[in-house]
Amino acid sequence: MRPGSEILVGLKGYRGFPGGFKAYRKAFPTVELSWWHRVGDVGTISRLRALAPEGFRFSAVGHKHLTFRPTGEERRVLRRLLRRFRLFGPKAGALRLLLPEDLSPEALEAWLPLLEAVQNELGPVPIAFQAPAPLKPLLLERGLAVVNAEEGPFLYLLDPERLPPGKGYAYFAPERVFPNPPPGPTLGEEVEGR
Repeated sequence: MRPGSEILVGLKGYRGFPGGFKAYRKAFPTVELSWWHRVGDVGTISRLRALAPEGFRFSAVGHKHLTFRPTGEERRVLRRLLRRFRLFGPKAGALRLLLPEDLSPEALEAWLPLLEAVQNELGPVPIAFQAPAPLKPLLLERGLAVVNAEEGPFLYLLDPERLPPGKGYAYFAPERVFPNPPPGPTLGEEVEGR
């Protein structure tokens, strides 16, 4: 966090960070994990949470199996994603969901009540939507966070040119910070203490 700001700054992933997660956690107060292909497993979440210092926040981006159609299968995918994310407990940051370019405002409007129902069932999770321009007004109108928007309940910034005032998270691509990173330990090696 920079002085006078309530924005936690970190990287999109920590792979390639010199010294792995054990060094990363000393340099940054947050990280965005990729859950695009697979939701984090319970053991890994537990080990990462234990390795992270007090005040550290884990965010995640996911998940490719979301269809943004209000179906029973969609409810199951959402419940699993949100349940797993909630395992970070007080170290949970925010979840970033990527909305498809071809998703219509009407389809999103029909899907949002399903998300709301799942959040009411499991408890709230801060979610930021990475959305195409036509969907942003609907999300902001509903009081939801939109990636790289300076309004909403919290900020979720990706590779911002500057950090505006506000509270939230800013994540940078590691290659922007470390253009030629040395090879580091894998996630499995890191959480298993190898």
